[in-house]
Amino acid sequence: MASVSDPPRIGRPPKVDDAGVGTRERLLTAAFDACVEHGFEGATVADIAKRADVSAPAIYNHFGGRVELLVAAGQDALGRLRSATYGRDLDAAAVARAFLSEDFAASRRLLAELHLAAQRHREVAELLAVWHAGEARTWAPGAVGDPGPTVKTFFAILLGLCHVEALAAVPGSLDSVAATVAPLVAALFDPTSDPASHNVHDEETSR
Repeated sequence: MASVSDPPRIGRPPKVDDAGVGTRERLLTAAFDACVEHGFEGATVADIAKRADVSAPAIYNHFGGRVELLVAAGQDALGRLRSATYGRDLDAAAVARAFLSEDFAASRRLLAELHLAAQRHREVAELLAVWHAGEARTWAPGAVGDPGPTVKTFFAILLGLCHVEALAAVPGSLDSVAATVAPLVAALFDPTSDPASHNVHDEETSR
């Protein structure tokens, strides 16, 4: 994955809090929480610094600024999802299911906020473009058919899943949506997969 953050510095070890959490990690967590709670525009440098228990200038010791930090928080969330879900084995169906897990709900909100902000802020769009390109190179070798459209379709589905809470009025639990979308995205990377043979067994889908 392409990274927008600076590489680890050589020299003195990073400062940590009483729990042993480094400043960079605290900033990522603070940026994540601030963006989820207040949205991209409301996640201010002052608020993030206060949550991380650091001075505002400390942010610039680790990141290029507020935007870079917020995008890095999104990358970090996806990186943790990858580590917990599928590691080095690229499994599109597993990713789709994980995107719809209750544990990933806040991360869905963060990713949605970042992509909406990219429509208004060029800097966000540029950072996301670098990130998307890196991720696309990772997935392209396993794509069925033309890698470009295949991977783009996969990413578009995942981005759509980040807005699933906005469709609360439409019947269907998160589990049923996950069961429906998993074989669809699997077919993008597995030529033996047959999404048409998959039936969703969920009472909510018949309501």
